Amino acid sequence: MTKKLGPRERILETATRLFHSQGYNNTGINQILAEANVAKASLYQHFGSKDELGVVYLKEGREEWFSGIEQWTSAKKAPGQKLTACFDFLEYALQKDNYLGCKFINILSEVGGNSPLMFKEIIEHKAKLRQYMKGFVEKALEGDGGLDVDFVGDSIYLLYEGAIVESKIYRDTWPVKKARKMAEVLLKRI
Repeated sequence: MTKKLGPRERILETATRLFHSQGYNNTGINQILAEANVAKASLYQHFGSKDELGVVYLKEGREEWFSGIEQWTSAKKAPGQKLTACFDFLEYALQKDNYLGCKFINILSEVGGNSPLMFKEIIEHKAKLRQYMKGFVEKALEGDGGLDVDFVGDSIYLLYEGAIVESKIYRDTWPVKKARKMAEVLLKRI
């Protein structure tokens, strides 16, 4: 027996689908309310505003992203393999979401700095992802005094982020595959 979703969950589920598929600015409150089949008062009771709904959308998106990527990386042993698994997860996620791109980059391109609360969530997500990937680089390069771990880690992170954008543009995973190969070259030992 499936549990019937309450108004808060229906609003969030609907907003998540619409924000990611048609964009934050192209999604009106009235559309969310109609598709979620809830009254306007429910939105303001649970979220306060569209901006606050956007913040929750981003927070839940971060939890979902890290849950998925950690599932893929935890299946690997060596740090280099874990880093490669990040790219494997990205390839899977992009295909699953029909190449809609990154929720965080998409929102940033729409709201910029006009919503400090959403901007804060975007920065937190990207900083967490950067550190997550750099952690694998640091472990993979332990004891190798000849390589600049920060440089290699940031380079791989930037390859990852670039692959997300290019995959959205080309609606294909070749950018992820190329970025993974470049990351392997940078590490020289995956």
